[in-house]
Amino acid sequence: MIWNRRNFLIAAGLGSAASTITANQTLAQPSQAEKEVALENLKDWDQVRDFFNLDPDYIHLAGLLIASNPANVQAAIESHRTGLDNNPTHYLSDHRRNLEAEVRQSAANYLGVQPDEIALTDSTTMGTGLVINGLAIRPDQEMLTTEFDYYSTHASLRYKADRTGAAVREIPLYQDIQNVSEDEMVETLVGAIRPNTRLVTATWVHSNTGLKVPIAQISERLKAVNANRDEEDRVLFFVDGVHGLGVEECDLSEIDCDFFVAGTHKWMFAPRGSGFIWGNPRSQKAVTPTIPTFSRGAGWGGWMTPGGFKPFEHQWAMVQAFAFHEQIGQKRVRKRLHRFSEQMKKGLAKMEHVTLYTPVDQDVSAAIVCFDVDGSSPQQVVDGLREQNIIASTTPYATSYARVSLGIYNTSEEIERTLRAIRELA
Repeated sequence: MIWNRRNFLIAAGLGSAASTITANQTLAQPSQAEKEVALENLKDWDQVRDFFNLDPDYIHLAGLLIASNPANVQAAIESHRTGLDNNPTHYLSDHRRNLEAEVRQSAANYLGVQPDEIALTDSTTMGTGLVINGLAIRPDQEMLTTEFDYYSTHASLRYKADRTGAAVREIPLYQDIQNVSEDEMVETLVGAIRPNTRLVTATWVHSNTGLKVPIAQISERLKAVNANRDEEDRVLFFVDGVHGLGVEECDLSEIDCDFFVAGTHKWMFAPRGSGFIWGNPRSQKAVTPTIPTFSRGAGWGGWMTPGGFKPFEHQWAMVQAFAFHEQIGQKRVRKRLHRFSEQMKKGLAKMEHVTLYTPVDQDVSAAIVCFDVDGSSPQQVVDGLREQNIIASTTPYATSYARVSLGIYNTSEEIERTLRAIRELA
C-alpha cells in the first residue's frame, strides 16, 4: 500500500486516534465521508488487503509470528508518537489515563467482558508469568499441564513450583493427533484432575501442530468439578489464547475460563509488544500483582497491569487493532480463515510425499497448518518455498515441522500457488 494522505485519512477513520491530536499538530482530520469510505473498505477483502504494507511480491504465510500492522494502526502509532515527541510531558499527562481506558474498553467490547477485568501487558509470555507467579497455591497442591502447552507456560509453572513447593504434573492430551476429538481432549484433561489440583492449563491453539483445544467445553466440565470445593481449593483454568484470538470468535463470557492471556501483535494485528490478561471476576482474588502498577483506579485489571514507562504509542494503538477486527466482524474472519485452512489441508492431504500433522477436522484446528515433505527437513521446505517467494516457517520445538499460517490478507489463489510449490518439492 502506498502511504499517502488518502490512506492516512482512511486509516484514521477506524478508531479514535485522531481525537487525541492536539491543535498545534499537523495531522489531518478525516471527514465523515472519508470515515464512511474506511468502513466500506472493510466489506471487501481486496480492500482489507490494501490496509497492509505487505510486500506484494511474496505470499505471506507466517503471520502467526509477528503481524504487519494495518494502516489505521500505523496511523494511530504515528499520531501518538508525534504528540509525545512534540510535547512529551503534556501529551502523557493529558492523554494517558483516557487512552489506557480506551484500550481496555475496546478489548472488553471485542471479548464480551468488562474493562476493569482487563490488564495490559507486553506479550503472552508476560501475561502467563504474571498470572502463574501471582497464583495463590499451597505446597500440598499441584498444577496440571499437558505435554504440548507452550514453553512459557511450562517454565512459569516450574518457577512457581520452585518458589512454593507446589507440584507440577504433565500429561499427554491425546493419543493420536490424526484421530483426536474434542471429547477425547476434554475427558483426558478433566479426568486427570485430582483432589489437590489447583490449576489446569491449556493452549487454545497449539503452534507446534495447529491443534485447537475445546476450551469452552473444558470450562463447562470444571463447573461440576468445583461444585463442592472450598474457594481456596477450586480448580482454576488458565488459557494461553494467542493463536485462537483473532481467528476464532472469542466471547470470554461464554468461554468462561478463569484466566485468559494473549499477545495482540499476532492475529489481532496490534502493535508489536502488546497484549492483555483477562481475569474472570469469580477468580480474580486468586491472583495478585507481581509488578507495581501505574494504573490505579481501574479495578483488578489496573492493579495487574505492570507499571513503568513503555512504548505508549504502541500500547494505545491497540484500540485501532480491535476496531479493525470489529469492523470486519469476528464471524467473517473465522469463516475466511477456516476456509483457507481447509483448502490448504485438503490439498496437502492428497500429496503422497507430504505428511500432514494438523487435523483436517475444523472443530479441532484453526489457521495453523503443520506438515513434512518426504526427503526434506522442515528448514529445507521453508527454504524451497522462499525461493518461490512464499514465506513459511518451522515449528521451533524438539520435533520440528514445516508450518504455514493463513491470514485474512491471503487469497485462494495464493494457497493454490503454495500447494503447487509444495508438489514440486517431491
